[in-house]
Amino acid sequence: MARVKLIQTRGDIAPEHHALFDELAALRGRISGPSTVVLHSPGLARPWNEVSEALHGLSIVEAAHAELAVCATAREHDCGYIWAAHLPRAREAGVTPETIAALRERGALDGLPAEEATLVRYVRQLLQDNRVERNVFDPLLGIHGTRWLVELTVWIGRYAALAGILNSFEVSAAAGADQLPPAAPATPSRRTAQSGPGPVPRVAPITAREQVDEPDRAVFDAVAEGRGSVRGPFSLLMYSPPLCRSIFDVSNYLRFGSKLSPRARELATIAAAREKDCPYVWAAHAPAARREGVADPLIAAIREHGELAAFPAADRDVVAHARAVLQAHRVPQDLFDRLVEAHGVPWLVELTALIGHYGLVCAVLNAFEVAPAPDAEALPLG
Repeated sequence: MARVKLIQTRGDIAPEHHALFDELAALRGRISGPSTVVLHSPGLARPWNEVSEALHGLSIVEAAHAELAVCATAREHDCGYIWAAHLPRAREAGVTPETIAALRERGALDGLPAEEATLVRYVRQLLQDNRVERNVFDPLLGIHGTRWLVELTVWIGRYAALAGILNSFEVSAAAGADQLPPAAPATPSRRTAQSGPGPVPRVAPITAREQVDEPDRAVFDAVAEGRGSVRGPFSLLMYSPPLCRSIFDVSNYLRFGSKLSPRARELATIAAAREKDCPYVWAAHAPAARREGVADPLIAAIREHGELAAFPAADRDVVAHARAVLQAHRVPQDLFDRLVEAHGVPWLVELTALIGHYGLVCAVLNAFEVAPAPDAEALPLG
């Protein structure tokens, strides 16, 4: 049973948000899954949903590859809802029964169709190790090209973020749906990246307006105006302008419209960067966290995967939530209850979405090996 009331009918949401409810319900015929939770934050719901619409409507990743990536992500995050929703789609798209069985049982990939096996390895490495080996990355890039691989990475990061919401709020699959085997106990399962990003990204970033086709320059201009330049994750996301725009809009809401205080936002962001072993996000946000009043000892404890008992309870709970979402893929009931009591359900929805958003950003940066500036604050691996 879900931990909060799910928003499934117009009567579940305030009248001033009925138009938004109708708009989102019309896209799929009803409100279901993550939207039943995210609508507790109406301001977030539209930009958050537009990422899914861009993926499902405009991505060049073929259905078989997209659905395989989604099912592999669901398995890595023990998300029964996503598994049940997308397994039939994967079968319809032609994913082989042998590959589906290997996913379900977390089995070996030997003997599976080569491209399916490579794609599952990509998902597993990215989500387990926060890096992708060259012998997995390069074949996919060579066969499909940069936009395809950027979009595949967003499919993975997006459904990891959705799994974070569904798991945190305990939204389960319908009775009778295809079930995943029981999840392992909710304990951390961190696997540390073995190496940092190389000196240059694995593909050329898009940082100049002239690199973009004329119809897509409005997206480039919006990012450049909002961030001062196109850099970091957006320099890769610009290979897929519709996805870049939708992810940029989510970022803007979380930065400027969220119920989270700037301090809580930066604290959660550096916690996510640490769990995802992402030097770029750490270098960008650790200084911002200090500016918002996060003390150096707490930043050091996050950086070193340290204990949090000595720090204020409110800070401990934000970091613990990020760790639970990204490591154990389950949130202890007492932690969930404290956060709801202290801040309310809409706030916790936005905190969980922010953690998932930066998980997606880190996935793109890590897969394509985008490093921070040489003189930036370092994030040691391990």
